[in-house]
Amino acid sequence: MKNDSLSNKITLVFIFSILLLSMFFLVVLKYQTEKDLEAMKERQLQSINYIFILYRNNLSPHGINEYFGNFGLKRVTNQNLRASVIEKGVVIFKKSSDLGNFSSLRYNDRYYLYIDNMISNVLLESKFKRKANDLLWIGFVVAFIILISMYISIFRSISPLKELSSQIRKFASGDMDIDCKSDKEDEIAEVANEFDRAAGKLRDLIHSRQLFLRTIMHELKTPIGKGRIVSEMIQDEKAKKRLISIFERLDLLINEFSKIEQIVSKNYSLQLQCYNLVDIVDSATDMLMLDDDKKSLHVKVDIDTSVVVKADFESFALAIKNLMDNAIKYADDRVVHVYVDENILYIENRAKEFPMDIEAYYKPFVSGSREIRKGLGLGLYIVKNITKLNDFELNYEYIDGMHRFSVKLI
Repeated sequence: MKNDSLSNKITLVFIFSILLLSMFFLVVLKYQTEKDLEAMKERQLQSINYIFILYRNNLSPHGINEYFGNFGLKRVTNQNLRASVIEKGVVIFKKSSDLGNFSSLRYNDRYYLYIDNMISNVLLESKFKRKANDLLWIGFVVAFIILISMYISIFRSISPLKELSSQIRKFASGDMDIDCKSDKEDEIAEVANEFDRAAGKLRDLIHSRQLFLRTIMHELKTPIGKGRIVSEMIQDEKAKKRLISIFERLDLLINEFSKIEQIVSKNYSLQLQCYNLVDIVDSATDMLMLDDDKKSLHVKVDIDTSVVVKADFESFALAIKNLMDNAIKYADDRVVHVYVDENILYIENRAKEFPMDIEAYYKPFVSGSREIRKGLGLGLYIVKNITKLNDFELNYEYIDGMHRFSVKLI
C-alpha cells in the first residue's frame, strides 16, 4: 500500500480523531477529579477553621464524631490503618496552630485529616467520594464507537475502489471482458457504473473496428489470390513476373496491416526467443519487396552473424522494415546503412533534417509537413510501439547530415 493512498489518509485522520477524543476525555476527567478534590479540601479546611472560631470564642465542639460528621469526616478506629496512613500517607496540605498540627493525607486513593496536639491525636477519614463519572465514560465509549463505526463504514464504501482499480488495469492491459457494475447508490458506485458503460461502448467500438478491418482484409485476399492465379497464365514472362510481384506485395501488405492492427490494439502475443540479428534484418529486407539487383544498391548491411538478440521475430522484423523503408524513401541517395556497434543496432540515411522535433513523428497520423503526410509519421509510430513492446530502447539523432535511428539491444 502506498504511503499517500486514500486508505492511509483516512486511517491517519481517524487515528488523529481518536487521539483528540482521548485527550479531551482525559482533560475533562482530570478537571472533574481536581474539582472533586478541591471540594474535599475545602470541607477539611472548613472543619479546621470552624474549630479555630470555637477556640477563639472559648467554646468547644460537643460530640467530636458528630461535629466532624457534619463536614464529611469520620474517625478512624482501626489502629493498623491509622498507623499506615500516618506513616505512609502523602501530605496534601499542612496547617499549624495553637490547637496543634492539621495534616491532610492521601493513602490508597483515600483522603484523611490528621489532627495532632499535646493532649491527643485524631485521624479522620474523609467521606469524599468522587462524583460518578459514568456519564463521562458513557460519552467517551459512545463517541469512540461512533468513530470506529464511521471508519469501518467509510472503508466499506471505498473498498470497491480496489476492485475498480483492478478492473481498470485489466482493461488497460487489453482484457476487454471486464465487469465493474455496482448495485450501490454512492458516488463510487456511480463512477464504477459509468466506467462499465464506457468500457462497454469502447469494447463494442473495438470489436466493430476489428471486424471491419478483418472483413476488408479477408475480402481483399480473394481478388489478390485470383489475380495471382490469373497472372500465372500470362505468356509474357516479364509482365508475368511483374504481376506476380505486385500481388505478392499486396498479400504481404495485407498481412502487415493485420499485424500492425494487433500491435496497436494491444492484442499481439509476443513470442520472445533468441535469434541471429542478421536473420531478422534479412527478413525485414525481404519485406521491402525490392528487386534482387536493387537490394544491394539500396540496402547496405554490416552485421556479424554472431550477434544474437532476444525478440519477437515477426514484430521486430516489421519495425526494422519500417525504419529501412523510411530511410530509403527519404534518403538523398536512396541508400540505408544497417550495422551493429556495441550491442546497438543503427539504421542511418543521408537526408535533410526533419522540420519538427522527432517526438512529433512518433505520433500517429500527424499532419503539418509534406514528409509526414507521405507516411513517415505512422511508420515511426509503429516502430515506437514495437520496440517498446519488445522492451528495447529506440533513440534518434541527426549528425553531420545523417539521420541515425538506434535500437539498444538487451
